[in-house]
Amino acid sequence: MKKYLISIISIILIVSLAACSSSSSSSSKSEEFPTKPVKLVIPYPPGGGTDVLFRLVAQYAEKHLGQTIVPTNMAGATSTVGSRFVKDAEPDGYTILGTHQVVATAEHTGVVDYGFSAFDPVVLMTSTPHIPSISKKFSEEHNIKTMNDFIEYVKAGNKVNWAYTVASEDHYSIAAMLDAAGVDPKSLNYIHYDGTGPQYAAILANQADGMIADYASGKGYYDDGTLVPLGMVFDERNPFLPDVPTLKEQGIDFSVSVDRGILAPKGTDPDRIKVINDAFKKALEDPELQKKIEELGSFPHYMTSEEYSNHVNELDSEMGKLAPKMEF
Repeated sequence: MKKYLISIISIILIVSLAACSSSSSSSSKSEEFPTKPVKLVIPYPPGGGTDVLFRLVAQYAEKHLGQTIVPTNMAGATSTVGSRFVKDAEPDGYTILGTHQVVATAEHTGVVDYGFSAFDPVVLMTSTPHIPSISKKFSEEHNIKTMNDFIEYVKAGNKVNWAYTVASEDHYSIAAMLDAAGVDPKSLNYIHYDGTGPQYAAILANQADGMIADYASGKGYYDDGTLVPLGMVFDERNPFLPDVPTLKEQGIDFSVSVDRGILAPKGTDPDRIKVINDAFKKALEDPELQKKIEELGSFPHYMTSEEYSNHVNELDSEMGKLAPKMEF
């Protein structure tokens, strides 16, 4: 009997030690992350609003992460070159995607067969109002200074060359905006450019009359008068463009912001997602960074990974409703 009890106790001790060892190993694994630089894929060319904001916030977040965050531009195919790279990457937390609603619009317009559900949401970072804008030349030639002026010009059947990126969030915004104003979204002559940077270049070269811009990437053009803002697609005016009325002030019931956040490949360890989330949370609490984000016409907008997951589901639903009218 004594030998039997000793055997039982021995087995219990072995199982307990194994469990402790496993728990310790798992905890140690999370504590060790990250042990090398983290690649932040930006699926657009350098110089656009997405590129500018992610590079800025990453500089602050890496101080709290304890490792370098390496912004890497992977433009092309409506941002899906970059998103697909991250989707297919090892879910180890070392490759993450900086993106926004384009993940949903690309899916709903048939550019790719995956959307937000193919990723694990990590953190919502900022919100940025869109600003429909036209070139100085186009504004002066047709005396267009507001969104209402523009709507009347389009309703009269005049031609407008509009720069956009197929299936991106600016594609959604111009379609939703015209729809809210009672204008067929197909009324414009759309010209595809892969990202915001090339759209600005087209405006400067007078190859396009207008585009959906934002203050983060367009500040210099607004300052020198190259770009004329027609309205603020937000509930409030931007303090850096105080004379530009919102669309709602102009009688167009539409408001949306570009919500930029970080996604990880599906299956990433939740502990590692929390480590990254915590680093960005601490960065976004820094008053110096908050001021810099606001000077770019955007707003710090932190969410936990769980809150961000619910948010992208809501965004996905909204993008899906307008998809049929985005078929230009």
